[in-house]
Amino acid sequence: MTIPKITPSRTALFLLDYQIMHAQKDPKYTTAMSNAASLIKFARSKGITIAHCRVSFTETELDAIPSTNPMFYAAKSNPAYGPHFLVDAPASQFHPDVAPHEGDIVVRKNRVGPFINAPQDTDKIFKERGIDTLILGGVATGGAVAATVVQASDLDYRLVVVEDLCADGDEETHGFLMKFFSKRGAVVSSGDVEGLIE
Repeated sequence: MTIPKITPSRTALFLLDYQIMHAQKDPKYTTAMSNAASLIKFARSKGITIAHCRVSFTETELDAIPSTNPMFYAAKSNPAYGPHFLVDAPASQFHPDVAPHEGDIVVRKNRVGPFINAPQDTDKIFKERGIDTLILGGVATGGAVAATVVQASDLDYRLVVVEDLCADGDEETHGFLMKFFSKRGAVVSSGDVEGLIE
């Protein structure tokens, strides 16, 4: 796919699930977050909107997860794991290296993707700001990033996935999905983003 030029005023750097609990899982996730911290500084300097999304639940939302959703139902049912997903749990907070600043967009989700069954209308938040292009990074590639690529593509956003801002516990999954993402948008490295600014 042809890599689009980016108009900063119509673009958001959308960061997915850069949370403390995920940083503790795998060093690859920490590396992705570190790469994101550098790109956030650059994006801010160019006037690109920064948007953050985390997965977390109120107690009511967690209790309401049905057994037909095996991933989150298993997490909810595990007393050693489920409480980490609660909104106020320390583990569910944004990692301090990539924490939101005042004026950033901050959204919450309680499914894998941020546009469906979310506590707020994420699409409306972006569209009200005139945002039509999303630069994506997040963990895991096979979870939040994949779901966001599919959902955002179907909502007609232009997509740029930054490969080194993404990570997955399974390298094969990560590599395969980057090829898949290239059919929905552009796949670049963080070092390529500066050259895309219009």
